[in-house]
Amino acid sequence: MKATVKGRYEGDKATAATTLAVPAAGDLRFKASATEAAFANGPSLRGLTFTLEKPGAFLIDLKPHNQDVRFQFMNSALVLDKRVSLTYTHSTTLAPPPAPPAAAPPSRTALDCSVTFDPANKVNFSHSIGSGGCRVKYTYAHGPDRLTTIEPLFDTNKNAWEFAVSRKFQGGDAIKGTYHASTKLLGLEWTRDSKASASFKVATTFDLSDQSKAPKLIAESTWNYEI
Repeated sequence: MKATVKGRYEGDKATAATTLAVPAAGDLRFKASATEAAFANGPSLRGLTFTLEKPGAFLIDLKPHNQDVRFQFMNSALVLDKRVSLTYTHSTTLAPPPAPPAAAPPSRTALDCSVTFDPANKVNFSHSIGSGGCRVKYTYAHGPDRLTTIEPLFDTNKNAWEFAVSRKFQGGDAIKGTYHASTKLLGLEWTRDSKASASFKVATTFDLSDQSKAPKLIAESTWNYEI
């Protein structure tokens, strides 16, 4: 059984979450996740998520508090010597619909397709059913060791670009910069993977549309244990 504990500090707010993963029959794996909301005012179902998954095949998430369910199915195949991966995601609720005139929460369905041309080049298409648009991302890993990754993305709904550039270093360190043209948010991130089954992240976000706003700071640590 594997346990993951994650702590996060954002501004003046600190949060925590934990996940327990237990092998089930065959390749199946069962996970139970909880945030601090499950214990803030005494034990409750709020903040709990139960997951049944077969890595690379399917995943089912259930949030018992509001009876939200997420189904995800994944598959991949070689097409003309190119690796094509498809992911179908559908989110809905098992809760009875509210009384009129309120409307039941809409179901949410998304399709994701990625084509890997070679180890350095990949294109990803994401589309939410009913949105009328899609997100197209190109990933390029530069150099013989592919330590530098450049990811331009275009969102047809917002008619705007997003950019991400990341660089990995020896010892487990990595830095990443992002820019969202639609919101004019600039993000900088540093992460480190420790040999002690832990990872750390420090990130900050600058709102370039309103430079009077103070940068937003986020610190996060994740610890993995074998039980």
